Amino acid sequence: MSPTTLFLIGAMLVILSLRPTVRRARKTIRETKRAIRELRRRQYALSQKVRSLARESLGQRLTAGQDDVEATALSDKLGELQRRLMELEAEDRRVLVLDERRGLSETGWIICVRRRRDAASPLEPDNVTTLWDDGRYVFYFAADAARAKRKALVRFPEEAGYMIVEVKPHQGDLADPPALNLEKRQSA
Repeated sequence: MSPTTLFLIGAMLVILSLRPTVRRARKTIRETKRAIRELRRRQYALSQKVRSLARESLGQRLTAGQDDVEATALSDKLGELQRRLMELEAEDRRVLVLDERRGLSETGWIICVRRRRDAASPLEPDNVTTLWDDGRYVFYFAADAARAKRKALVRFPEEAGYMIVEVKPHQGDLADPPALNLEKRQSA
C-alpha cells in the first residue's frame, strides 16, 4: 500500500471519528444559541418589570410626599379643632328646658339660677357644685319676665338656697345657641 493510500485511509478514520464530536459540538452550539435567546428574552422581560417597578416606586414616592403634606395639614386642622373643642367645652352651655308653651302670647325666657354653696349636699361632686356657683341656665315660657321668674322660683325656691341672677328673653327656638355667660367671656 502506498503511503498516499495509507494517508487517505488515516484521514478517513480521523474524519469518521470526528463526526460524532462535530455533531455533539453542533448540538451544543444550537442549545447554547437557544439558551442565549431565552436568556435575552428573560433579560428583556425583567428589564421591563424593573422599569415598571421604578415608575411605580417613583409614583409612590410622589404620592407619599403629597400624603405627608396632606397628613400635616390634617394634623394641623385636627389640632385646631381640638383646641376649639376645649374652648367650647370650658363653658357650660346647657340650658335645661323645664316648661312647655301654653299660649301664643308666651315667649321663651332663659333664667340664670345660682345656689349657695352651703345648700349643696355633702356628697355632691365638686364639678356640680362649681356649675351651680357659675349659674345654671333654665328655659321657661312666660308672657313676661316677672312670670318667668315666678315659674323658676317654684322649681328653685329661695328657701332651698337658690337665687335668680338674671332673666333674659330668648327669641326663636333653642336650636339657635343662646348667648350665655356673656359677661364672663367679655371680662376674660
